[in-house]
Amino acid sequence: MTQHDKVGTRSSLRLGFFTAVPLADGGYVGGYLILNGVGRPIEFHCTTPVRPTRAQEILYGPTLKPYLLGEQMAPALIAKAKSGVEVVFVSEWEALTLSQVVEQPVVLVVSPETTEAVDCGLVASAASGGRCPSATGAPFVGAALLECGAIPACRSLQIGRNTLLIPESSRERLTQVQEFLSPWAEAFDLLEPFGRIRAALEEALRRG
Repeated sequence: MTQHDKVGTRSSLRLGFFTAVPLADGGYVGGYLILNGVGRPIEFHCTTPVRPTRAQEILYGPTLKPYLLGEQMAPALIAKAKSGVEVVFVSEWEALTLSQVVEQPVVLVVSPETTEAVDCGLVASAASGGRCPSATGAPFVGAALLECGAIPACRSLQIGRNTLLIPESSRERLTQVQEFLSPWAEAFDLLEPFGRIRAALEEALRRG
């Protein structure tokens, strides 16, 4: 493959990114950004503020945020999009429940604060009832969610500088993600698009 062909193929990639911003009243607003493989925006969609009721908070308990992000907000935004994507990346542990709703591979891009725990294989131990400390020694947010079964157990994957988690029930999708991303592994910063989404959501909230 020539360098021109590689760039052309990379431009044809469609990568989805979903994240949610918490609101002061306990609600969330979510955003979904589709980029091509060189980082240019294809589509952007966002929700109106989603505020759980007190009854939902009581009845759903620790499974409320996984339900809201991964089963309500993210699927609704993906359904709005005109462009299909090869992979959906999420920044919130709770959004991993999206993998049970959509056909595309759903991948958590791990923040630097929890990369060490993932590298040490402690995500697997959390799924078995263990405790997962972060790099600072404190339990990280995914540990309790894994322990109570609110999110699926995951396997880790390193693509260039990016530490990724893929639900264990979708092992064949791990191969898909490797095939899509490995040719350009060193070029991707998969955390950066979430900053764009948060900035766009904050701007939309300011404008009302």
